[in-house]
Amino acid sequence: MARSKVKTWLPLDRWAEIMGIHPIHFNGLDADAISPSSACGEIFFQYSWQHADRVGREDIAMAIQAAEQEIAAEVGFNLLADWTVGERIPFAVPMQPGVYSLNGLNPRGQLNSIELRRGHVISGGMKARSVISAGAAIVRTDEDGDGYKETCTVTVATTITEANEIAAYYPGQSGVDEWEIRPITVSFSGGNVVIQFKAWQVVDPDNMEAFDPDPLDAEDATNYETTVDVYRLYNDQRTQVQFMWEDSPGLNCCSTCAACQFGTQSGCFHLREQRIGIAVPAPASWDSDDEEWDAQEWSVCRGPDQARFWYYSGYEDRSLTRSKVEMAAYWEYAVAYFAASKLDRPVCGCSNVQEFIDKWRVDVAVNEFQETSITVTPEILSNRLGTTAGAIYAWKRIRQTGMRVSK
Repeated sequence: MARSKVKTWLPLDRWAEIMGIHPIHFNGLDADAISPSSACGEIFFQYSWQHADRVGREDIAMAIQAAEQEIAAEVGFNLLADWTVGERIPFAVPMQPGVYSLNGLNPRGQLNSIELRRGHVISGGMKARSVISAGAAIVRTDEDGDGYKETCTVTVATTITEANEIAAYYPGQSGVDEWEIRPITVSFSGGNVVIQFKAWQVVDPDNMEAFDPDPLDAEDATNYETTVDVYRLYNDQRTQVQFMWEDSPGLNCCSTCAACQFGTQSGCFHLREQRIGIAVPAPASWDSDDEEWDAQEWSVCRGPDQARFWYYSGYEDRSLTRSKVEMAAYWEYAVAYFAASKLDRPVCGCSNVQEFIDKWRVDVAVNEFQETSITVTPEILSNRLGTTAGAIYAWKRIRQTGMRVSK
């Protein structure tokens, strides 16, 4: 698996596929018998310093993450479902200065709403994981008959039936994000979950940190992991809202307030509008027996001053089987091309790959390059992502009618 210390929504292996890089070579492997003669034979390593004339996977991951965050900031939502932790937002107050909201209600008598900073909200909650099976065996098979056992299958018993909640990790890594195997396919059969991925996604990582690394033999079975850890990765709804009150000596009704500290109370929220992210928080306590929220009264005799939110949100392509963990193709290509435009050194020595990436690195604000002239519009020149071809491609995706969430 092409991994990195930097977390990205778009898997590194998917970026390489979009760029036309052979997956075996991108993951530090080589084998003449299974590498097509037409493929780029350049081997990629983890870091740029391991091979001075091309980028490393860590550099590519940083470019991908930067592209994702810039696009997300402009479009107003995560490009893939992810968790927001402790987002702090002022609570609604009456327009008249010096007046408190004594009941936390709007003019219709309903609880006040708050607009969260990210749209396409799925639910309140925090990221959680639990082990389904540690050290589950990988079975490798040659499905296409080319002599290389590239298909890996893992089968484990589970009561989980939600495909979005199944995740596979390198063994012994405690389910840390860096070691998640992505992408995978998930299906269920007879009380088991069946996970499939490719052999180059579980390359033994021991040689990836070497000062003078050599390509690994793709046909040597010892260069691959033989087990994975399977986890349930899910949204835990037990933490959603924390209401906060400043001490109000004049009212003398804050039983939970201490000097120079906020009084607090837990709560949950429902969505008044999911796409924009209009949340309606309410005081509540979690019932662990029934696994639901029980309504409560305010612990202070007036509406809160602030609230902190924990929630799960992001764009979903509902046509995908695992829409919460697989990025929509619409955004995959925008991220991939924009990330390619951010790479400031050659990717590899193969002309077919390098020329394609150079296409997205071209700055159209420059009047002349490679004997070609490009006419640019004021809209392109004012593009907040930049004036490279990759940035313009991403900007057009952001500006597509009905796509952007106003924030």
